[in-house]
Amino acid sequence: MEVIDAAFNELAANVGFPADQLKFLFSLFASYPLGFLMKYLPNSPSLKHMYSIVFSALFSWLCLGPFAIFHSVFSSFVAYLMMATLPHGTAHKVVFVWVLGYMSASHIYRMYFDWMGWTMDFTTSQMLLTQKLTSMAFNYFDGNKPAGKATKEQQERAIKQLPGLLEFYGFVFFLPSYMAGPSMEITEYQNYISGAMFNDSVCKGKMPSTLMPALAGFGRALLLAPLLILQPMFPVSYLISDRYLHHTGILEKLLRLWLHCTLCRIKYYFAWYLSEGIFNATGIGYRLDGTKVSWDRFRNVDFFGVELAPNVRSVTTYWNMRTAEWLRHYVYTRVVPEGTKTVPLYATVATYSVSAFWHGFYPGYYTFFLLTAVVTEVAKDVRRSIRPLFINDKNPNKVSQFIYDVITTVTTSLFLNYGGSQFLLLDLWDGVTLMTGLHFFAHVIAIGGLVFFRSGVARLVLPRPAAPAAKKSA
Repeated sequence: MEVIDAAFNELAANVGFPADQLKFLFSLFASYPLGFLMKYLPNSPSLKHMYSIVFSALFSWLCLGPFAIFHSVFSSFVAYLMMATLPHGTAHKVVFVWVLGYMSASHIYRMYFDWMGWTMDFTTSQMLLTQKLTSMAFNYFDGNKPAGKATKEQQERAIKQLPGLLEFYGFVFFLPSYMAGPSMEITEYQNYISGAMFNDSVCKGKMPSTLMPALAGFGRALLLAPLLILQPMFPVSYLISDRYLHHTGILEKLLRLWLHCTLCRIKYYFAWYLSEGIFNATGIGYRLDGTKVSWDRFRNVDFFGVELAPNVRSVTTYWNMRTAEWLRHYVYTRVVPEGTKTVPLYATVATYSVSAFWHGFYPGYYTFFLLTAVVTEVAKDVRRSIRPLFINDKNPNKVSQFIYDVITTVTTSLFLNYGGSQFLLLDLWDGVTLMTGLHFFAHVIAIGGLVFFRSGVARLVLPRPAAPAAKKSA
C-alpha cells in the first residue's frame, strides 16, 4: 500500500491534481475493462455477486482507505437484520432512521477530523449505500402491502422476499455503483443478474453489444476534460477575495459567479458520465421503452439540461438524477397525502431537508437547500401567474415565448450559482461574506416573490390572462 501511495503522490505532484482524486479516476478507468468482462462471466449468479464484491473492495481499499469497507459491511448488515426481523410497517422506517443516522454520524466524524476538507473517505460510498438500503427497505415494505394498496410505481420496484446475504452484498458492492454511483434499485440488480432484463422482443434473452453505449459515456466525459483541467485556475475561494468583493463591478461579479461555480460542477459531470459508461459496459444500462432501445437507465446528469434550465425544477430533474428520484420516491411522495392536488410547502421543505442531511452538516448545504425550497415554491407561482401573460398554449407567440424562456433561464442560472456558491464554500461566514458582497439579491427576490404571490398582492396587481372565447349556441 505504501508503494502505491508513493506512486500516486508522485504523480499528483507532477500533474497538480490531488492524489485521492487520481486514485478515484484510476478506479473509474479500470472499471471499464472489468465492466466488459462481466458480460463474459459464466451464467452463475454467485460468481457475479463475488466478482463485484472483490473488485469493489479492492477499489475501496485503494481510494478510501483499508477500513472504509467495514463501514459498508456493518451498516448494511444491521439494515438487513432490521428488514428480516422487525414487523411489516415498522422495518422500513427504522432502516431509514438507522442508515441516515449512520450517514450523519459519518459526516460529523469527517467534519471533526477533516474540517472543510475535500479528501475522499468512506462517506463517499456510504452516501450511495444510504440510498440503496433505504430504497430496498421501502421496496420490501411495498411488496408486502395488502392487494391494491401499492401504487403502480411501487409495484414495479417491490420485492416480496429478502435476497440471500451473498446476493444482498452483491447488490451493495455492485461494481459500477459502489464508488461513483449513481445508486440503483434492488429489482434492477436482480433483473440484470438473472438476465430477465433482456427477455424482451429486441434482445430475446441475449445481452446486446455494450461497446458503443459504454464509449458514448466515456466520450461525453472526455469532451469535458479540458474544462476539468481548466477548473483549478478558477477556484471558488476567489469569490470571497477582497478583489472580487470590493474592486469588481456588478456585471463582472455575476459573470465570475457563473464561471467559477459552473467550472466547479465539471468534476461531477465528468465522473457521472464516466460512471454511466461503466454501467453500460456491464449491460445493466439497457432499457426498452416500448420499441425504442435506450442506454440512459443510469444517466445521472444532463449538462445542457442543468446549465440551460428554465427553472429550478429542471435543475433538480437533470442534476444527480438518481438522487432526485430517490428523494421523490422515498421522501416526497411518502409525506404527501394520497390524492393531494396542491403539494404543501412542508413536503418541499422535508425533501430538501433530507437532501441536506444526506449531504452533511456544513452550513452551506442548509443555506443552499432552504433557499432552493423557497425558490421552487416561487417558481410554481411564476408559472401559474406570470407564464400565461407571455405564453398562450392554444395560440403560441414565438417572440413572447422566447423572451419568457430567456428571462427564466438567466434567472435560474443566477439562482443556481448564487445558491451553489454556498454549497461549495461550505462555511457559514464565507457564505455570508459572499452574499453580502452580492447584496443578498437572490434572497431578496425569493422571499419578496413568496410574499408577493402568497399574500394575495399578485391577484390585485397582475392582469388576468384572457379567457378563451365561449362558443355561441346554435
